[in-house]
Amino acid sequence: MTYRLIEERMPSGKYTSHVMMAGNPDNPPLILMHGAGPGASAASNWRHCFPELAKDFYVIAPDMIGFGQSDIPDPLPPHSVTWMGMRIEQVLGLMDHLGIEKANILGNSMGGAVTLHLLIEAPERFDKVMLMGPAGAKMSRTPEMARLLSFYADPRLARYREIITSFVYDPSALSNLDAIIEERFRIAVDPQVRLVQEVMFESMKTGMDALVVPPTDLARMSHEVALVHGRFDRIVPLEASLYLLEHLKRAELHVLDRCGHWAQIQRWDAMLPLIRTHFLES
Repeated sequence: MTYRLIEERMPSGKYTSHVMMAGNPDNPPLILMHGAGPGASAASNWRHCFPELAKDFYVIAPDMIGFGQSDIPDPLPPHSVTWMGMRIEQVLGLMDHLGIEKANILGNSMGGAVTLHLLIEAPERFDKVMLMGPAGAKMSRTPEMARLLSFYADPRLARYREIITSFVYDPSALSNLDAIIEERFRIAVDPQVRLVQEVMFESMKTGMDALVVPPTDLARMSHEVALVHGRFDRIVPLEASLYLLEHLKRAELHVLDRCGHWAQIQRWDAMLPLIRTHFLES
């Protein structure tokens, strides 16, 4: 089947979402949830992954509410828990719209936290799970994370470059890093995007602890979970995945060397085989 990427706005519960899709709808559905850095979107996290994933899966990647071209809530929620609830309803509404009763799901960073909360509220809607550098776990607040959350106090390109460079283990190994930084910076400082994300990031400064999934909830999850973490992740430290590994019933941890927070960009050579093995092999 010839690869074809579809981008559409479609109903997703109370809100309309911008969604990237590719692959045969008869293939196993795989929902991709992106992270929450300034200027992030489904495209910035997953665009380069689509051609390979679409060979085996029906791939669906929404812009989370508050990011990309998905709807902007009015009024803007002042608490991170409210944003989380909107995103849970967004994903379930999108699945209903597409007629997907049950899906595999891969969550990166804040998308990992959304994934965990989806498993609490609607466990029957999901099959296998992969979490990559996931939030939603007990962890230390790193200096790099603190710099990220305070970006809009001083939103200059030089500072944005420093923040995004901290996402990767070896900046010299990514030939397109400057292009990624410049593209995301333009999005992050767009006046409309900034208006939304300043409120969102302020809510994350004070509300991240409320998004941590407690051991009692993790212990009830029966899903097969693959945890993937960069050994040198300075945004969400490895201790986050170790916390999940300790409390989940059915979890395996894969620690990738020469890798920071963006495993899907820095170590796609390792990520792709892990994805195929975890989601396709019984």
